[in-house]
Amino acid sequence: MDEQTLLAALKDFGAVTVCPGGVIHINLPHYSLKFLPSDFVKFAELVAMAVAKYEPERKPSGKPHLQLVTPQPEESEPTE
Repeated sequence: MDEQTLLAALKDFGAVTVCPGGVIHINLPHYSLKFLPSDFVKFAELVAMAVAKYEPERKPSGKPHLQLVTPQPEESEPTE
């Protein structure tokens, strides 16, 4: 088996390697993706654009608080 060069890795998540033939391999727990170098660059740009726009849901800070709400009077239907 050919030796692959490790480009990046995150423990318990995955790794990106390149083989001697130049193919980039993205290895995740349940998926493996293979890219030609030019396609890998496009994929990286696509992910970078998505990361720039991604806003993860933020948890409210502090303790939850209760708010008192008074009931609104129901509007009565006009009688004829």
